[in-house]
Amino acid sequence: MLVARERFNYLDPSPKPIRRESQVKTVHKIKAKTILVYCVVVLVAFGLALLVTSRHVQIASAGYDILALRKQVKTLEIENQSLENKIDELKSLGNIERIATTKLGMQKPELAEGVQFVPVEYSKASSKNSVGVASTDGPGGQPTVKQKRNSLVQALADIING
Repeated sequence: MLVARERFNYLDPSPKPIRRESQVKTVHKIKAKTILVYCVVVLVAFGLALLVTSRHVQIASAGYDILALRKQVKTLEIENQSLENKIDELKSLGNIERIATTKLGMQKPELAEGVQFVPVEYSKASSKNSVGVASTDGPGGQPTVKQKRNSLVQALADIING
């Protein structure tokens, strides 16, 4: 920095001192109340940021839980469907016949001549729906039903008996 030289007046006995402005910057002091207000504002903003972040974390966590539960529901539906298919397979007549013949030792009945099917009627007057009584009083020791036979059942029995 260049500074101009001072000029001296040699005729004037007392030189006047030249006053220069100081180049030192003045520091403004901040009041304690202002610092306290700034700290409170920063802490409130930080608290709000934490609150918003925690809510977003809860929402994301609930979303992941929902996805996991939907996946579990799908697997349970598939398992339920396979179990229903297995139940249907086990209830099938072919499976019941196979179990009866192999595990229980049952045999398929052979068609025998002279086998007569006796229809059974339920009495409507009785509260226990008692079954009609068959007796062997008929000709040749064949069973006859004491109650009146239904014509449809009689026709079916005649077709079966031949």
